[in-house]
Amino acid sequence: MPAEQDLLLSSEQETNFLSFLRTIKRNALPIIGIAGVVTTIGWYSNSRSYTPIYTGSFEMLIEPASSEGMISSPSILTGSSKQVGFRQSELDYSTIINILESSGMLSSIVEEVSVQYPDINVAALKEDLEVERVGTNKINQTKILKISYRNEDPELAQLILDKTADKYLNYSLDERKNRIGSGVKFIEQQLPQLRDRVNLLHSSIQQLQEENQLIDPKSKGENLLNQIQELKSQQLEAQSELYKLRTLKENLQRRLRFTPNEAVAVSTLSDNNDYKILLAQFKEIESEIAAASVLHEASSPTIERLEDKRQNTLNLLNKEKQSILQGYSAGVVDNLPSLTLQNQVFSDMTQQLVETNTQLELVEVQNQSLIQTIQEFERQARRIPQVASQYTKLNEELKIVNQTFQQLLTQKDTLSVELAQSQIPWEIVSEPQLTQDEEGNPTPIPVDSSKKLISSLIGGLLAGVLVTTFLEKSLNVFRSSTDIEDAIQFPLLGDITWKNAPQKISYSALPADLNNNNPEPIFNSFKSLHDNLLDSNSQLNIGSLVVSSTVQKTESTSAIAWNLAEAAAAAGKKVLLVDANFSESQTDVNSQISDDLGLSDLLSSQIDYSRVVKPSAHRSNFYLLSAGQSPSGTSSMMTSNQMQQLTVKLNREFDLVIYDAPPVLESVGTSFLATQTDGILIAVEIDKTKKSSVSQTLSKIKNFNINLLGVISTRVS
Repeated sequence: MPAEQDLLLSSEQETNFLSFLRTIKRNALPIIGIAGVVTTIGWYSNSRSYTPIYTGSFEMLIEPASSEGMISSPSILTGSSKQVGFRQSELDYSTIINILESSGMLSSIVEEVSVQYPDINVAALKEDLEVERVGTNKINQTKILKISYRNEDPELAQLILDKTADKYLNYSLDERKNRIGSGVKFIEQQLPQLRDRVNLLHSSIQQLQEENQLIDPKSKGENLLNQIQELKSQQLEAQSELYKLRTLKENLQRRLRFTPNEAVAVSTLSDNNDYKILLAQFKEIESEIAAASVLHEASSPTIERLEDKRQNTLNLLNKEKQSILQGYSAGVVDNLPSLTLQNQVFSDMTQQLVETNTQLELVEVQNQSLIQTIQEFERQARRIPQVASQYTKLNEELKIVNQTFQQLLTQKDTLSVELAQSQIPWEIVSEPQLTQDEEGNPTPIPVDSSKKLISSLIGGLLAGVLVTTFLEKSLNVFRSSTDIEDAIQFPLLGDITWKNAPQKISYSALPADLNNNNPEPIFNSFKSLHDNLLDSNSQLNIGSLVVSSTVQKTESTSAIAWNLAEAAAAAGKKVLLVDANFSESQTDVNSQISDDLGLSDLLSSQIDYSRVVKPSAHRSNFYLLSAGQSPSGTSSMMTSNQMQQLTVKLNREFDLVIYDAPPVLESVGTSFLATQTDGILIAVEIDKTKKSSVSQTLSKIKNFNINLLGVISTRVS
């Protein structure tokens, strides 16, 4: 849709432009006449009103070799200009020119000049003073401003140029001091903030180092990684030692058949002297019993005495055992093997089991400590990147702030020195001077007569075009058939040009095939109209149509209806021409019929249409139906059922029925009649028919849903 709308707009703009060109072409002579008059008047007025004007100028370099403008810029002072580029430090020439041309700047010049010239004012000075940058484009633009002034009085012009040069130079000095003063003030405002920022960054870095116990995150991270690797190596050694000790412990337990706790208890008993003495006594008694058993019976007093002694010694051993092992559980004490059966190997294995279990416990503690230490170091190592990033960021920021702080201190000293100077930063390149001749006398601006003549001529042509265009718009009529085509969206079937007045010509003498040339130009026009009507509506089998106009009934409409009927009849069709204009019949049908009966009588009386439809006097296939006696109320009958029935009958009887009807906008009956036919033809008279009436007619046709067969343009030559 947007593409279609653009296409329609483009077509409409092209149509308006072509219509404008046609308007200029039609009114070429009036435009030339108006242009001649305006050119003459303009040339005469300029010649009589000429007053010599004197002009002068001077040039001023506003960017000196020193760079105080860049130094005092806040963006440069803070170091930000390195990020935004050099162009930001260039002078804003547009702003400077506006300041130099401002009323506040010019008022002081006027105040000095008004001592000698009281009539001078700011408005007049501003109008004739011009400040521009020398150079037309970015390639050849300079840092020089050209100040020009013109006036009728050469002495006043020279005085103003001198005062303006002095004022601009003083302004440059004041402006520089103000700018540098602003720079110093800006630096003094920034220094305390930067100093506080430096202190804060130092504190943050120190706190970060204390919390993480580091001086440099990089070295700290490397040390942690090395320690973790070393601890993991120790952990591997500890795990290997644990495996060996657990294996040895299991072997000793399996061979000794008691636990490490029991082994410790056995070792404890073995190391106790009292227990060892009792154990030796017990063994000695058992030896005596064994020796006595060889010589005596078991029931002998000797054996019994020895047995009692053995039992007493055993009780003492158990008692001593309970006393020594009172810290052990009852199960451990009860499960201890008999020490009387132990030998040196057993004692060594028991001692080895105790030592192995003790060493195993030590290695397990060492391994657990290594695991915890590794986990802690790994946790610290994971925090190193974050700490390093924060540490680096703080150091970089501290470096930038320190640099900025030092730059501001340096700039403050530099600006203080610049502020104390009184050198004028702007420089006069060319002194204020009026345009002079070879003898040194001021010369006025030369008058370019050709330019004035050309401007007057162009103004005259524009005036002529505007006047003629306005007149055509105010007349609101169509000036050519092309204008009609541009204004409507329906086919223009014919362009009929009458000689002196609309003509109703008989073609009875012409061949019926319409193929031979005819000396009458009007015949060729209506032959083309008839052919165009059939071609443009080829999808319809046109059997009836209405010929009408917009507002005012004219002879042109009736002549079109008559000649179109003649052309159709000459083509061999059985044609009926009906005069449907009751109030003002202009078809001249009545003059060829013997009685006065017509369409109005058919609609108001019960008579057969064959009584009122008569053939024309010169052609057998061309029939006529007059308007009739036109009684009152006949126009309302155009919308009646009788009219509908009559149109049906006439369509069956004739090949083509043509109704010459009143104007569409003046008669409702015309619209209703057109709805009963195959369509309507609208006649538009060039230089007479209003554009607005055509637009209203087309709207009414659309509202009544009438088929518009086409439009015919007519004119009288």
